[in-house]
Amino acid sequence: MNLIPETIRTVMAELKARDAEDRSDGTPHEARLRAISPEVGQFLLTLAISIGATTIVEVGTSGGYSTLWLAIAASKTGGRVITFENDAAKAVLARDTFERAGVGRVVELREGDGGADLLALGGPADLVFIDSEKRDYIRLLDLAVGVLGPGGLFVADNLISHESELVEFRARALADPRLTGLVVPIGAGELVAVRL
Repeated sequence: MNLIPETIRTVMAELKARDAEDRSDGTPHEARLRAISPEVGQFLLTLAISIGATTIVEVGTSGGYSTLWLAIAASKTGGRVITFENDAAKAVLARDTFERAGVGRVVELREGDGGADLLALGGPADLVFIDSEKRDYIRLLDLAVGVLGPGGLFVADNLISHESELVEFRARALADPRLTGLVVPIGAGELVAVRL
């Protein structure tokens, strides 16, 4: 946690407070921020730094909480984060998040379908993090693995919390001959695989 600048820490706390409120005030599921846990954020940060990730891709920005963790890593590796958000209201919030946190120089927010945009990425990624609608995971799997360079990491959120929804995705990802990985039981459950 000592890598987190105070400005980013403040914005993260605000997002976590809003996320907690969303979960208790009747906000419809699709409108909630649904942020990862701080433990998963630290995990992503650690993974990205450990492989020296300079091109980090995220599908499912929401309010930008997980992106901030990835941005900290990118600032340490001299890299950048390209993050995709399909929901216009969440994209507005994320832009505000990045401006207030001062990470605009390392974060590029692309509004639209992350799957379609992965095809046009234009170069290998070192880490791809998927935290979007669960119905999209299978569609995103091949696209995400396709943009990873050798040794790149593929991480997908919610493998334990949404186990029944992601059974087929999990089976496909763990059987993909281009990957080797496992599900790590932290947060909501993170599938972590390396591109062979």
